[in-house]
Amino acid sequence: MHPINLRKECWLGLVPALARDRLCVVVDLPGHGESDDDETCTLENWVSDCRDAALSLRLDRFHLVGGSLGGAIALCLAAELPERALSVTAMGSALGEAPPGGRGPGPETMLDSMTVDEMFDRLAVEAVAPDSPEVVVTTVRHLTNTHGERVVRRVLRAAHTSDATAWAPHVRCPKLVLTGEFDTGCPPEAGRRMAAGGAGRHRVLRGLGHLPMIEDPSAVLRVLLPHLEAAESEATEQEAARATADRL
Repeated sequence: MHPINLRKECWLGLVPALARDRLCVVVDLPGHGESDDDETCTLENWVSDCRDAALSLRLDRFHLVGGSLGGAIALCLAAELPERALSVTAMGSALGEAPPGGRGPGPETMLDSMTVDEMFDRLAVEAVAPDSPEVVVTTVRHLTNTHGERVVRRVLRAAHTSDATAWAPHVRCPKLVLTGEFDTGCPPEAGRRMAAGGAGRHRVLRGLGHLPMIEDPSAVLRVLLPHLEAAESEATEQEAARATADRL
């Protein structure tokens, strides 16, 4: 699940390595990429849409990987489908709980003083680590939402008010939260809280920002692949233990 106002192609740096041993399914959330617009953008609806996609594809067991709000969606989906979720990995993500004193103005207020293109030009720079190569900034900008200001505003508003806290205790599979050292959107402390909310692990990726899957796919894979393999081994051991118990 991609970050909001990007699209599924943000994962292309990871897919070749992941697809060597696994089927990879990448989706465009409603209001993004090749998907239709959605008049009711909410965390709950995005989770429901992803759940329907997983069930329609008849995916029996799967890992869930998401970036930014996509990480929260992945966590919620694992809570919704506990018998199918093998693991959750969230990158540059947070539960979305309101900070002390309540939420401040949402990012959509940027559009009160600039165009969508101007906002995405700015965010493409701010979303990655300082002094990132120009090709990284250009790639992020190329992947931004093209569905128009009305949809972009609606998506930003939904993301700003989303909160996955209630789902976190119900995630039973292994959970990994990755945060870029220079992530200002979902900083390391938010990642630590997300991991702690469901007994997961947290790792800080040095030298990276909010979009590690684009900034340095190799760095992500060095942490992600062992996490997936460990989760698969754990699931196999649990299934073997259940089979043994059934025979007794």
